[in-house]
Amino acid sequence: MSTIPGYIKYFTILSSLLLTFFVLIWAQAILSPVFAAFIAALLLRPLSNLLERARLSRGFSSILSIIIVVMVISGLFIFFSVEINQIVKDLDEIRTRLGEIINQIFNWINQTFGLEEQDQVRYLREGINTFLENSTAAITQALSATADFFAAFFLFLIALFFILYYRRFFVEFVYKWFSKEKHGAVQSTIHKVEQVVRSYILGLLIVIIIIAILNTVGLMILGIEHAIFFGVLAAVLTVIPYIGIFIGSLLPILFAFFTKDSLWYPLGVTALFWFVQFAEGNFITPNIIGGRVSINPFAAIIALFLGGMIWGIMGMILSIPFLAIIKVISDAVKPWQPLGFLLGNPPDEK
Repeated sequence: MSTIPGYIKYFTILSSLLLTFFVLIWAQAILSPVFAAFIAALLLRPLSNLLERARLSRGFSSILSIIIVVMVISGLFIFFSVEINQIVKDLDEIRTRLGEIINQIFNWINQTFGLEEQDQVRYLREGINTFLENSTAAITQALSATADFFAAFFLFLIALFFILYYRRFFVEFVYKWFSKEKHGAVQSTIHKVEQVVRSYILGLLIVIIIIAILNTVGLMILGIEHAIFFGVLAAVLTVIPYIGIFIGSLLPILFAFFTKDSLWYPLGVTALFWFVQFAEGNFITPNIIGGRVSINPFAAIIALFLGGMIWGIMGMILSIPFLAIIKVISDAVKPWQPLGFLLGNPPDEK
């Protein structure tokens, strides 16, 4: 019996991977909210089961679970909207501070390069006009992104309802792919997938709460206004692994720079978020989530960038749960066990 040449296997695997990535990118508008709904359904299944044991119908329990999700998201949206309206009131102070900084920059350029202020203003106006010309396209893209977001959120709610409502039907569908002798192993794998994803999400929520408290208390001690808003925002952005808290720290640093007279305030905010990020990466997350999702940091970073390339921010958020599911399935399927070993934490060399 002839064996398949190695180069044929290589090109077959490469073609399959490229086709998979193409389908994921092409069908992003559908697959991204559906997979997010699948992750949310794994988290909400115990609640839905509890409501059903309270003699509520499966449909009503699924709708009630979705209402809870909508209430949580709406609460965050209202909170951030109110805080943003409060920050808008400080724009006059920020505008005055920005004008002072611009005047200082003009004076420095004049003293250093001998460029008169009129020429500087002309160059600045030309730059602003160029920016405004390009901003039309940016506004159009922002409106299109808003419409896409609401369409994706609607699909997310629809998918979440049907995944919860037909969850036993979908499990039976998975069983039909395997012989009865393997149903026990399939059931164990499904249970592990559910436990890993649920543990990761619950652990992430705990991490967000801890980081929000640390950020808020630190900003209050430094005397930064709107400390709760900046602290919670930076904590919520930790759903984007590794870089979320860095992105969330930029706003309070800039706000402190424009509203405070001393540079010690933005430097203090920078030191605060550096400390929180250090504590989160080395103590908080490893102790709360590390034991629940055994994925090595290198694999997580690669998945983070791949998720961003394929699905943008949503892909970055979903990358770790998706990788955790692949890890569990790889450990259960014998031909895939080398992949599961590669994704996991290295064994202790001692």
